[in-house]
Amino acid sequence: MKEMLEKICKNRVLTSLETIDPKILHSRKKLMIFSGVDLQHYYHVVFRSEQKSRFILKHAQELIALEKLLELHVGHVYKHKHLLISAPLCSKAINWLKQSGWKVVR
Repeated sequence: MKEMLEKICKNRVLTSLETIDPKILHSRKKLMIFSGVDLQHYYHVVFRSEQKSRFILKHAQELIALEKLLELHVGHVYKHKHLLISAPLCSKAINWLKQSGWKVVR
């Protein structure tokens, strides 16, 4: 967990970090979802995906839809959105996520 946070939030300290079960969002995806707040009171969401197949544009669109459902569930908007992934990435998926305000970390 500490290594994950060091990769994602290099200059930020998260005061609270909680794990959210994807089943709450009615998703069967094998994701780990973390929600936290930093010292400036900005909300961060971290999606951690461990898959072996290529992460394609379809997966990126599903991830953004999950993030919108999560915002409706918790009642606030996330300022910083992070994706921690170990699978190969499609260039279209990376561009789609970056245009949507996501930070992709391998």
